[in-house]
Amino acid sequence: MEKQIIDEKANLIFQLLGNTNREMSFEASFKITHKKLLQNRFILAVEMEKNIEETLLNICKQMDIPDEYLEICQEKISEANILYFGFEGSEHSCLYKVYLDFWNKIIKEIHNKTNKSEPVLLGLGFKWNPLDKSKKAIATYTCYPLLPVKIILQRIANIYDRHNLDTLQIINGIINHVASKMIDDSSLIYLEVSEENNPRVSFDINLYKANLPLQEIYPFLCQICQHYSISIANFNLLYGKINTKILGHLSGGIDREGNDFFTIYYEV
Repeated sequence: MEKQIIDEKANLIFQLLGNTNREMSFEASFKITHKKLLQNRFILAVEMEKNIEETLLNICKQMDIPDEYLEICQEKISEANILYFGFEGSEHSCLYKVYLDFWNKIIKEIHNKTNKSEPVLLGLGFKWNPLDKSKKAIATYTCYPLLPVKIILQRIANIYDRHNLDTLQIINGIINHVASKMIDDSSLIYLEVSEENNPRVSFDINLYKANLPLQEIYPFLCQICQHYSISIANFNLLYGKINTKILGHLSGGIDREGNDFFTIYYEV
């Protein structure tokens, strides 16, 4: 019964957005923590256009977004150029996610700044459990523009703070490998994420510009599975379906329960 309810919550997003008849991009991901491989994760992106704000806010309402989050969305949605609707399902629970992305706004801000690597607010993420709305959080996504890979790796090391050095080494390996395939690694978009009232602190780095399939980083993924005690055989069941998909985002750090995690997003 739990699985059926969780599946219904995931399908609701597709149904509601499908009714808008708007073009959307679809991104999937898998998240790895100790002895857990979470695969039921996706994000749908809708570009903001005239006369769509109220429609998207109504979709948020139908997803039972907490009232205080809806108020912030109503206040900030006009500044966003993309709205993301996300879902994460586990065996017994799930999360809804809505993100406001201010990319166009920050590009203008960066253009007018002398220090173009100064951090700027890229987006806000609203996350809640539709089965238990007491479990919720607002995430702040801060962009650090135009950082060289060396500085990105230093910032990621600060997030781990000398803990989980095995994970950090693997992450460094992935980023260095991807950067070596790029003509200009300063085009990597690096974010840091925090949430109020919990220990969440993490990073996200957009690797789409490298245009690499996931099979390029398979040895690193095997190392991650070994580190987190994930069966390679079980992981390969997923990997066999997605190995040719384009590597999107890499994220990791400390989650809101204080556990370290590793996530890969890929193009669908």
